[in-house]
Amino acid sequence: MKLSAKTEYACLAMLQLAADQAESAAGWSVGGVGGAGGGPVGGSTRTAGRPTTLRSLSERQGIPEGFLVQILQDLRRAGLVTSTRGSAGGYRLARPAAEVSLADVRRAIEGEDTPAAPACGGPFAAALHTVCTQLQRAEHDRLAGLSLADVASGAAAPPEPMWYI
Repeated sequence: MKLSAKTEYACLAMLQLAADQAESAAGWSVGGVGGAGGGPVGGSTRTAGRPTTLRSLSERQGIPEGFLVQILQDLRRAGLVTSTRGSAGGYRLARPAAEVSLADVRRAIEGEDTPAAPACGGPFAAALHTVCTQLQRAEHDRLAGLSLADVASGAAAPPEPMWYI
């Protein structure tokens, strides 16, 4: 599976917002995102903590600010983030992290997945188109089954030991 740079940056920004939201709600952080603790990300309600600033998101995830502005506008239009203006402003998830899938983020950035028509006619082109459509559906289903909370909790979990023989 290949994600565009814009979609990858959008996922990273959303994961950072999920971690920040969980941290302000529970007083912990995901490793590499401001602390060494860990725990589940998500919850059933939005938190009242401070929004995450554009500069903070940009610096912590290595996303160019100008590009991040465009990404956050797309995410806001899709209803995935909310923004607050002013000196104490910034961005928050519009819904709990457990309710936002990676497919939602990808759709906000890239639009709906629509299979392209076969480039040429013939029985092989139709068969190949069918296979590609099935693969695209499986990819979408997998992304739809992964929430921001799922991915963020995987980042917080210590890696399993590797055994060599």
